[in-house]
Amino acid sequence: MAREPSITQEQVSRAAETIRDAGGRPTARSIRERLGAGSMATVLKLFQAWQEAQIRPAEVPVTLPPSLQRGLLDFVAAEVERSRLELRTELDIANQANADLITECERLGLSVDNLTAALENVYAEKAELAGRLTQVEADLDSCRREAATERQAAEVARTELAKALLRLEAMPRLEGDLEAARKDATAERAGRAGAEQASAVALAKLDGAIEARKQVEAAFLELKEREALARAELGSVRADLKQALSTSAALRGQIDAHSRTRTKAVRPQPGTKKNP
Repeated sequence: MAREPSITQEQVSRAAETIRDAGGRPTARSIRERLGAGSMATVLKLFQAWQEAQIRPAEVPVTLPPSLQRGLLDFVAAEVERSRLELRTELDIANQANADLITECERLGLSVDNLTAALENVYAEKAELAGRLTQVEADLDSCRREAATERQAAEVARTELAKALLRLEAMPRLEGDLEAARKDATAERAGRAGAEQASAVALAKLDGAIEARKQVEAAFLELKEREALARAELGSVRADLKQALSTSAALRGQIDAHSRTRTKAVRPQPGTKKNP
């Protein structure tokens, strides 16, 4: 969405009238320097609206006596020359404003290029994080499988230990078998301890993989937010660029229309004689 202008029509009109009352000639650049805010495109659009409000409607032509027509022709010739000078001055001012608009458009275009490059970098970082996330998920699945295997081994060890204890209780008179059963029980305890230790290691790996996944997911979310901000700023810059281009086209049309209006205003009335 386009940003709201930071200046209003009232501020631009008041600044133009202040410059005019001080004996200066209001221009879009002088008004922007006086306000100290707003883009050149916005100031130019509001300044043109103020200029159009200053144009007075042409009076109804009055037919003069022939004795005054020659003096009138001299006056018209002088006014035509003065109007030419004014039009030439206004054209120079408009060309300067157009040059300022072109400079601003180039700056906005550079900003678009920079934002596009930043967005491409964000896409690359996003792809890299996605790959890391996939690897972490694979490691997490592997740790889970290892933990399940270790748990199964521990369960088998507990079952064998229970069987050995049952054999000891059923054969109290056989000391030899009892000694062998004790040795088996000792071995089973050692196996169970090893299995439990391996299970603890697998669980620690699983916790580490889960923590790494959380970190990658947090980085992934932050990257998405950066991408959204870059898209929003890029859309805003494109809207400003579009507005500046539209204002430049309107300025060219305004200059052509203004020139045609001045030419018609100073054209001699039908029936008057030219000065020999």
